[in-house]
Amino acid sequence: MSAARKQLLPKMFDLPLLVAAALTVGFYVLLSQEALKHSMLAHYTTEHTVEYVIVGFFIWGLVDVAFRALGFPSEMLAMKQNWLPSRSAREPVSHAAALVANLQKKPRWLQDSRIGQRFIRALTYLKEKGSASEFGVHLRYLAELDEEDAHGNYSLVRFICWVTPMLGFLGTVVHFGTALGGQAAGEIGDKLPTVVAEMGTAFNTTTVALIAATTMMFCLFLCERTERSILHSIDRRLERELLHRFEAADSSLEPFLGALEVAGRANLDAMDAMLQRQLEVWTGAFTSLAQQAEKRQQGQSQLWEQAMAQTHQQFIAGETERQNRLERVLEAMTDTREAHRAEVSQTVHQVAALQSDFSRLVESLSGVVETKGEVVKLQAVLAENLRLLRESSQMDQALHELTGAIHLLTARSHSTAFKDRAA
Repeated sequence: MSAARKQLLPKMFDLPLLVAAALTVGFYVLLSQEALKHSMLAHYTTEHTVEYVIVGFFIWGLVDVAFRALGFPSEMLAMKQNWLPSRSAREPVSHAAALVANLQKKPRWLQDSRIGQRFIRALTYLKEKGSASEFGVHLRYLAELDEEDAHGNYSLVRFICWVTPMLGFLGTVVHFGTALGGQAAGEIGDKLPTVVAEMGTAFNTTTVALIAATTMMFCLFLCERTERSILHSIDRRLERELLHRFEAADSSLEPFLGALEVAGRANLDAMDAMLQRQLEVWTGAFTSLAQQAEKRQQGQSQLWEQAMAQTHQQFIAGETERQNRLERVLEAMTDTREAHRAEVSQTVHQVAALQSDFSRLVESLSGVVETKGEVVKLQAVLAENLRLLRESSQMDQALHELTGAIHLLTARSHSTAFKDRAA
């Protein structure tokens, strides 16, 4: 791409130089504006003629680096393309011509890329030589050529990085010479402010030169590092896709290789026939084994079916017996429940009768309690009478009266109990 551009323009007036000249003119036109005329940038870049040269070289180097960097995206995009078809084994060298023809059908920008040129040169070498015996050496040679080309592309930037500090020192020396030239020893004290101003301008020139050189060296480092990374990726890509792709055989050995190939094919055919016969024997053996296994499986299936049928019958018989037993248990439980229900009913009637007897007993006890109260009163009266009788010495008469009273109470108690029973 760079060679094609230099064919259109003279070597001393290529596109980066023209662009750098235009940018330098535009930069100083911008600094001539009133807003920037007294700025620090103008102070460091417009005080001396050497500073104009340093700024011009600096812009030229940056433009050249920028033009190199603009080609990196297309190179990276070309790296992602599929350049060669996939393969399953080594190919004969005669296929190189077809591969070169396929590469030449690709777009022009892909053919002009570094990886495209590397593929085309490598395959063209195989096409012209007709053998891949020293193909690895040729691939390393192409890689070294690209390394040298990449190093030579930045010769201008290296020159600017080298000459810019020299220009700064030259401006410093010129300013010192201007400040001290033609001055007598006695006049230096009178013109000391002028001398100091010239010396400050001299140091400004060196400062500008060192800043420009450092900046360009940093840009050069980044650009070279990126380009070397691209070249190393291209080297690995070619080693992976081309180094072991073709059959590396000497042309003088082709008759012997042909004889070996024929013998190898005969051996392979014999091995195929033997393998076929062996496969037939194994197939018959496997078929016999399969038939025996099928017969054995059928016999086992019949035995399993008989066992399952017998087990089913036993299960049905046991289930019938269990069902009959359960029915008998249920009938016994039903009879027991009916008898229990009858006993419960009888018990309920007896409890009801007992309840009525208890009611009558309670009434009798209530009467007895009332009678007991009267007996207590009578006993008190009798005790009083006994006391009186004792006092009056009429004991016998009192005993007779007491016996009559007891008989009376006993008869009354018997009559009350008889009435209660009658009720």
